[in-house]
Amino acid sequence: MATASGEPATFGAVVGLVNKLQQICTQLGDTAGNSILVDKLSSIVVVGGQSSGKSSVLEAVVGRDFLPRGTGIVTRRPLVLNLVHTDDPRAQEYGEFMHRQGQKVYDFEKIRQEIEDETERHLSKSPGKVVSPIPIYLTIYSPVVPNLTLVDMPGLTKVAIEGQPQSIVQDLEDMCKQYIKGDNAIILAVSPANADLATSDALRLAKEVDPLGERTIGVLTKIDIMDKGTDCRGGGGAGGGWRDVLCGRSLRLRHGWVGVVNRGQADINKKMNMKDARAREGEFFRTTESYRDLDNTGTTYLANKLSNHLISEITRKLPEIQSYVDKTIGDYKSQLTSLGSDVSGNRGKMLHLILTLCQKVEKAFTRIVEGGEGGGERILEVFDVKLKEAIYKLPFDKILTLKNVRNTINEADGYQPHIIAPEAGYRRLIEDGLSLLREPSQKSVEATHQILKSIVAAAINEVPELQRFVNLKSEIIAHAAVTLDKLKESSEGTVRTLVDMEGSYLSANFFREIVAAESFSYDPSRPRPQFVTLSGEILLEKQYSGMSAADAHLQRISDHVSAYLQIVRSQLLATVPKGVVHCIVVPAKDTLLAELQEEVAGKEEAALRRLLNENEEVARQRDGFKRRLELMERAAAEIMNFRV
Repeated sequence: MATASGEPATFGAVVGLVNKLQQICTQLGDTAGNSILVDKLSSIVVVGGQSSGKSSVLEAVVGRDFLPRGTGIVTRRPLVLNLVHTDDPRAQEYGEFMHRQGQKVYDFEKIRQEIEDETERHLSKSPGKVVSPIPIYLTIYSPVVPNLTLVDMPGLTKVAIEGQPQSIVQDLEDMCKQYIKGDNAIILAVSPANADLATSDALRLAKEVDPLGERTIGVLTKIDIMDKGTDCRGGGGAGGGWRDVLCGRSLRLRHGWVGVVNRGQADINKKMNMKDARAREGEFFRTTESYRDLDNTGTTYLANKLSNHLISEITRKLPEIQSYVDKTIGDYKSQLTSLGSDVSGNRGKMLHLILTLCQKVEKAFTRIVEGGEGGGERILEVFDVKLKEAIYKLPFDKILTLKNVRNTINEADGYQPHIIAPEAGYRRLIEDGLSLLREPSQKSVEATHQILKSIVAAAINEVPELQRFVNLKSEIIAHAAVTLDKLKESSEGTVRTLVDMEGSYLSANFFREIVAAESFSYDPSRPRPQFVTLSGEILLEKQYSGMSAADAHLQRISDHVSAYLQIVRSQLLATVPKGVVHCIVVPAKDTLLAELQEEVAGKEEAALRRLLNENEEVARQRDGFKRRLELMERAAAEIMNFRV
């Protein structure tokens, strides 16, 4: 692996890259188990029981006392520990917390105290919680540490003690699993050598997420305090068989095991320093017959093994991480484009934006109206299906019964009997039929109006930039509704006129043609007209034999009126759609937001700004995506300093 300059990447540079990416993830608010980027970063996660010596291992690697100590659950939040090796052997060691960025802490006792204080500050926000998966980030700069990143997890326990919730055992296991379940998590499973292997919390948990041991490195602690007569070579007692483990003959892990000897509680109480502890550890492994031939022992070996392994994993995964970061940057940019830019500037800029959005809504409205399903097709259905069905279902038959025809004629003529044909009765019957046609004709206007309103809503949804301007969106909806209501009123008047026209002037020639065609004197050389009743019967083919003269006369009148209403019905089925489209659909496409655009053109800057007052959620989303984009671009810049 090399840097962008072509020079080989140092351990410090590579680990530094991971540290920076982890810091970016923290600023994003991401943690293990809920972030793809975090889970793609190779990390060494340290797990072990509360009495496994896990903290002592970490302090031995760092060479400093800095972790909280005590009984029960001491580590209550994950600690992401970034170790940065400094080249100057005389350089002063210090730590820096991400939540106190820029503040160098040279006193490691204060580092310990800040870990405890920050844990308390965080948990105090959630009364009743004793642990949290949200990590604390600490970077330690020292000439005696390897370049390494470790995640120290809270110690596992088998039972809840007084003052702890009953769920604590499961809570701790779930938290550890969240951090070690990812394929890029390297599990450092710490187990005490003076306890039965079957009781190792760390090993049990590691097996659950890594059953083949491909991501697990085993660490054996407390080798120096095993029962007398036993050792890691095997041969009985609680520690029997551990020699085979260290040698890789049993309980094999792909990356092997490391044995260490750390300070005991008595050593800590006596203030034994790390230098002396390291020297004593080395002496123990050199002089103890069971281990002198093993090279996988000691804290120095462990630190180097972890550092080399982490570098190897980072090298292997970096191209995949870079690909993910690049894709995420593209996704964030697309999201920001759909959310639109900040609204600022002078009156002209704001007016231009408002008019542009209005025009986009109008174009979307026109496209949907002229399109198929959801637009023009629905309007066509109103005329070709619904209007036709409604008109054909009208109860004309009740008007044209012999009884109703007789009563209507008698009422229309009054005390004056008709001489030849009951003209007033004819007119009354036709008017009664026309009155039935008014309702379905008007309903077609209402149905079209409702469809156009729904199309307005659909058109607005097709303009994503508009969604963030709640006031402007409301104005567009309101003005579009006013325009459609006015056009609806005009269309209703036109349709009403079309129906009323049929009753205002009856086509007398139609009835003359019927009488002439029925007479015996009709010129046979002329084509015989085909008069059809509402029920589809051909009028001139009807027979009235078997009826009394009076009933036959009334039936002829009924059939004549039926034939006339059939023509009127056919005409209205043709003219009503034309009237509706002409009076509401076409003008709606042309003038939907004309009044609004004219109105905003005269508004002052303050009024325009109110219209462009953003939806708070959209503003929040945009700010969030902008922040995440900036951080991801930072990540991309860091990665670009390297190439595989």
